[in-house]
Amino acid sequence: ADLWARAVEALRALGRDADRDRLEAEIAAIRAGALAGQVVAARERRLAAIAEARAFGDVRLLARIIASFDVPTLWTSREYGTVDHAVVEATGEALARLPAGEPELRVRLLTTLAMELEGEQHDRGLTASDEAIAAARGLGVPELLAAALNGGYVNGYRTADGLDRRRRLASELLGLAAEHDLGTYRVLAHLQLQQVAVAALDLPAARRHLDEGRRLAEQYGLPLLAQIAGWHAGLAHAFAARYEEAERAYEEVGGAIGRTGIWFSERGMVFVGLFCVRLAQDRAGELVDGAAWLRRQWGHVEATADVYALALASAGRTAEARRVVAGAGPVRLDYFRDLTLAIRALRAIALGDRDLAERTYAALLPYEGHISGGATAVATLGPVAHVLGDLAVFLGRPAGTAAAHYRRAAEVAGRVGAARWAERADEAAARLGTAA
Repeated sequence: ADLWARAVEALRALGRDADRDRLEAEIAAIRAGALAGQVVAARERRLAAIAEARAFGDVRLLARIIASFDVPTLWTSREYGTVDHAVVEATGEALARLPAGEPELRVRLLTTLAMELEGEQHDRGLTASDEAIAAARGLGVPELLAAALNGGYVNGYRTADGLDRRRRLASELLGLAAEHDLGTYRVLAHLQLQQVAVAALDLPAARRHLDEGRRLAEQYGLPLLAQIAGWHAGLAHAFAARYEEAERAYEEVGGAIGRTGIWFSERGMVFVGLFCVRLAQDRAGELVDGAAWLRRQWGHVEATADVYALALASAGRTAEARRVVAGAGPVRLDYFRDLTLAIRALRAIALGDRDLAERTYAALLPYEGHISGGATAVATLGPVAHVLGDLAVFLGRPAGTAAAHYRRAAEVAGRVGAARWAERADEAAARLGTAA
């Protein structure tokens, strides 16, 4: 990556006559930096190169620069919750102007669009990913299809039944990567399947994929993917109600990822893990300052308002909590959705917001058989069904409705060996006068 960056600067020194060669070198520099884990720097380099390429007027060169950041990713590869509008606009322009004889480049642009727009309220990212996968299948280029499948996977969190989509795409990616020796995509597919297995409550399968993904990540020298696998330790401790161990695990993996210098949102992930652990112990009020920091850092992410409000409400500062969430918009349709919806539901109960409770109850119903946070396999508040039971009680639904949710919560907890959650569900049902 550094060699290519130096080559770019050497060509820049030659003046305008070397602009094309310099932009060609930028393509290599961007991709090398992204593959080396210099994600932020590579994105910034690409953004600057896009502006120059648009002015240069060569649409194929523009398209290749846009697609140069085409690297495997498990989660978002930009600042969480943002849209890089300049990249999206340039990608749309390149797609509109690209000649018909560039099918591979078109797939890469569609995959870029899918990656850039995952999690948004509209479905442009999903549509682009579907189009990219369909086109890539007919081109016979394994790496191209692998990239398109990656784009499809990250757009598979919009609904509860997206779990089936993610399982199908990750399984296909693993087979493709194994057959064609695509090492990085083999690692990625195993980590995707680990997430799928956690969401499907199959912890033995999750452990197998995690171990293999971590082994391959170390073999291929992929530090970020290897470190991301470490989040599972915090989740495993949370399942077993080993709360102090869970907090230590989150701090350790966040510190390790931070030392790689590759990912810039690890502190937010650590805080989400800690918040869930404290909330499970009715201690969220201890994290008011941290929740305020999270809100300041990611104020554009609507779910941070819910986290901050819950912490304030837990500390008895209800009026402040209501001000924090005034006008909060919808949560993202991404890998945090089953967790952020659960947090929003608890916020509705804590602040006595019946309308919001009704809406979150409807939104969470399709996730009843899930663990909150299962999609990311990072942090959890326990079975979604327990939150649904609490919502049913708050909304004054028939006792039998709430009891059925608590029974489902106990069943889900049993499947992941979470004895404390099962006990809580039984206790909640008993308070209704109905055995779980």
